[in-house]
Amino acid sequence: MSPYLTMHMTAEQELKNNYPRFFRLAFLGAIVLHALMFLLIPEIEVQPYQLREERQVEAIEIPDQIKVPPPPKEEAKPQVPVDIAPSEEADVEETIESTVFDVDAPPELPPAPARPEFFTAFDEAPQVVQQVLPEYPEMARQSELEGVVLVRVRINEFGDVVEATVVKGVPGLNQAAIDAALQWRFTPAKQRDVPVKAQIVIPIRFTLRG
Repeated sequence: MSPYLTMHMTAEQELKNNYPRFFRLAFLGAIVLHALMFLLIPEIEVQPYQLREERQVEAIEIPDQIKVPPPPKEEAKPQVPVDIAPSEEADVEETIESTVFDVDAPPELPPAPARPEFFTAFDEAPQVVQQVLPEYPEMARQSELEGVVLVRVRINEFGDVVEATVVKGVPGLNQAAIDAALQWRFTPAKQRDVPVKAQIVIPIRFTLRG
């Protein structure tokens, strides 16, 4: 037998002989380790679960300075249209309109356009026959207010002013200009030598003198 095999068998035999002693030492070490764990680790106190305290709702009085708006008014709901079933007692002639189309009948002509009351185009413009100066309003006189008011006048076929409106005015002078324009007189406008109604714009000047 070789020296190597002899030495190997001796070490194996020695390990088998010392196994009980190693096992006892390992067992004692484990017991000591557990004992130290129980001694050094503090005990955990398990506390019972407690429910959270319920919060009480307190009513707060609203001061007088704060006004609570009234609730909105309920609006009436729109009515849903209801289909009306035709009555069985109704006659066919009452429910169905006539659809007879006469091919030979002449077509319906549209109504003639309404003739304008006043002409804006004329061959001969109206000429001033009588011009009335406006009365100066006292407030405008004291304020030394001056200016020119443009008045649109409507003249009939006899030369009379039947309507007057301000086109470009001066506050405080407009009404006086309208009152004066209504008193003016003109020769009527003519279209193909025929007197016609017309409208023109005249200036009325307000000037303080002296």
